[in-house]
Amino acid sequence: MNNLIESQLHNGVSPFVPEYQDYISSYPGRGTLKVQISAAYEAFPVNGVEVDVAVIHNGVRYLLYSDTTNSSGIVDNMVLPTRAVDTVLAPKTSDADEAQYLVSLFHPSFQSVIDKVVTVYDRIETILPLSLTPVNHMTEGK
Repeated sequence: MNNLIESQLHNGVSPFVPEYQDYISSYPGRGTLKVQISAAYEAFPVNGVEVDVAVIHNGVRYLLYSDTTNSSGIVDNMVLPTRAVDTVLAPKTSDADEAQYLVSLFHPSFQSVIDKVVTVYDRIETILPLSLTPVNHMTEGK
C-alpha cells in the first residue's frame, strides 16, 4: 500500500505526521476503510483505479492515502482516526461529529468520482462499494 503516512498502527499510536495532532486528539479511535470498485452494475471489479482518501480539518484538505486497486478492484487496510467507541456511547459526547473522509477515484477509462463522503467508526472495517461509469470515447470532442 502506498500510504502517504509513514506507518499504520492498530494499537492507537498515531500514524500521522505532527500536522495532524489536533485532529487525532479529537478522534482517538481507529477504524479501517476498504474500498471496492466495480463497473457494469457491480458485475466486474476494476483494476488500476487510483483511490485517494482525504480529510478536511480546520478548512485544510489533507490527502491521507493514495493507492491503486488490485485485480479484485479493492484497496483496503486503510487505518483512519475515528471517535472512540466509549465517547460515542457516553451521553455527554454522543452528539459530537463522526469522522468523515472524502474518497476520490480516477481511471482513464471511467468517469472520475470526486469526494464521496464516507464515515468511519472505531474498531470497525467500513466497506465502501462504488461503481464506475465508462467514459464514452466515441462522443468526446464533439
